[in-house]
Amino acid sequence: MNPAFFKSKGGGQYFKREGERVKIVCLYEFNPSVERTAYDDKLLSALECVPCDEASFNEAQEQVIKILQLGEVEWAAQRA
Repeated sequence: MNPAFFKSKGGGQYFKREGERVKIVCLYEFNPSVERTAYDDKLLSALECVPCDEASFNEAQEQVIKILQLGEVEWAAQRA
């Protein structure tokens, strides 16, 4: 397992550490989203995160892209 990838205890949020920032993929029906914010160990600790593999993170990211119905253009804007 790569310590750069984590998921919340409940499995609804996935995290990818990107240096001083973290990418958060949220699969909750009431708030599906992809966002980036400053990395904070306290966040991962508060959510009782556990390490996960890159494939699990990527799968969650693909799910949220489908939920949000993002096409290639919209997703490219999110990645910028």
